[in-house]
Amino acid sequence: MHIQKLEFLVEVAKTGSISTAAENLHVSQSGISQAISKIEEELGIKLFERSRLGVNVTEDGSKIIKKAYEILMKYDEFLEEARSSLKIQSAELRVSTIPALITYLLKPLMEFKDIHPDSTIEIVENFSERTLEFIQQNKADIGLVVIYGEILEQIKDINVDVILEGKMKVYVSNNSPYAISKTITPEELVEQKVVLYNGDYLKWFVTNFQAAFGKLNILFSSNNVEELLRTTSNGFGIGFAPDFVMKNNPYVLNEKIVEVEILNYEQKNVALGLVRSKAKRPSKIEKHLIQFLKSELCYCLN
Repeated sequence: MHIQKLEFLVEVAKTGSISTAAENLHVSQSGISQAISKIEEELGIKLFERSRLGVNVTEDGSKIIKKAYEILMKYDEFLEEARSSLKIQSAELRVSTIPALITYLLKPLMEFKDIHPDSTIEIVENFSERTLEFIQQNKADIGLVVIYGEILEQIKDINVDVILEGKMKVYVSNNSPYAISKTITPEELVEQKVVLYNGDYLKWFVTNFQAAFGKLNILFSSNNVEELLRTTSNGFGIGFAPDFVMKNNPYVLNEKIVEVEILNYEQKNVALGLVRSKAKRPSKIEKHLIQFLKSELCYCLN
């Protein structure tokens, strides 16, 4: 069980409210509700009784919450011990990432900063191809990219760790008929209005799709992720994205946007990769950040 889930339990018990706990922890209400339901299912114990006035801890739940609090206290002690035992306490680390992952990176990077208080972490948003260039030019130490097509065959002297594999999916408003069937055919797709993020992997996908099924009706393209999500949720257009990018997106968690499978289309899978230079030997603290990000992203996006 991930430590963040224990934080959810303790905060909900302390505040007596899922909404207040979500606000305090800077996560979505649905994310906390789903986490609690999964914990209750996993343990086979009802932890909270829900009512219009809030939530109350059950008798069994109070014992579990107490243990969760004790574990969190021990975890804080563990972090403090790690801080004191690390020989290298400071470093300047540069991370280049696709914009869609910024939301998932903030919390783990804050936790990493707690362990390494004297370190400095710079985050730069870039397309995948630009991130690979940054790694080659030593403008970034670590990169998070979407791996697609033959992109890596064009790049040398880069180490790649595949974190997650996925597929390109369609995303529609919850009012769309496709939100009910959760499937759409290529022939139906070419009849829809499309809003498109200006990412290199999405351009690659669209180019291959149009070569097979004809031109898409692209309403507009943009680098503004929030505007694209709002447009999709309002039903003005549909969007494309790798499924791991949208896994815990608030619009999806709150069911304003629904993921839809593309039928009868044999597409090449995409993957999320962590990249770094082969020519540069990573420092101890950089290795720690790599392992930390891989672990956290696997949890957040699975």
